[in-house]
Amino acid sequence: MGAAVAVVAAGTAAYAVTRDGPAPAPAPPSAFEGHFELTVTGSRCGVPSVGPQDLPQRAAGQFCLVDVAIHNTGAEAELLDPGAQRAIDSQGTEHRVAEQALVFLNELQPTVLEEIAPGGTVNGVLPFDVPAGAQLSELVLHSAMDSPGARVPVS
Repeated sequence: MGAAVAVVAAGTAAYAVTRDGPAPAPAPPSAFEGHFELTVTGSRCGVPSVGPQDLPQRAAGQFCLVDVAIHNTGAEAELLDPGAQRAIDSQGTEHRVAEQALVFLNELQPTVLEEIAPGGTVNGVLPFDVPAGAQLSELVLHSAMDSPGARVPVS
C-alpha cells in the first residue's frame, strides 16, 4: 500500500510541475563571509591574455575569469581585498588572483577594487592564471587575508 501512495504522490508532483510551467532556473551559487555575499554569475577558462593590445597581460598558462557580484550586507562601507580571494581547480590546487589582470578587467565604476557601500553590490571579474587545461571547481571568499573563507562552486 505504501508503494501505491508513492506513485500517486509522484504523479501529483509531476502534474503540478507541468501545470505551472518549467521549473525556475536555480539561483547562482553564493557564499557569505563577514559582511560580504559573493555570487558567482559566470566563468570561462582558456583566455590567453587580457588588457589593451599595447599592454597585454599574458597568462603563464591560461586565465580563468570568474564573474562575480559582491554585496556588502554590513552597515559600513568595506573593502573586499581581491588579492585575498582564491580559486580551487578540479585537481584541488589553489590559485591566487592575477592582480595585474584584475586591474584591466575591472575598469567600470564602482569596481571590486574600491570600498563597497553598505547595502551596495559591485559586479566584477576575478582572474586566475592557471595551468593550460585546468578547470576551476570553486572559489574561496575571504573577507580578510586571515579569515577562514567561505566556499562557493564555480561552473
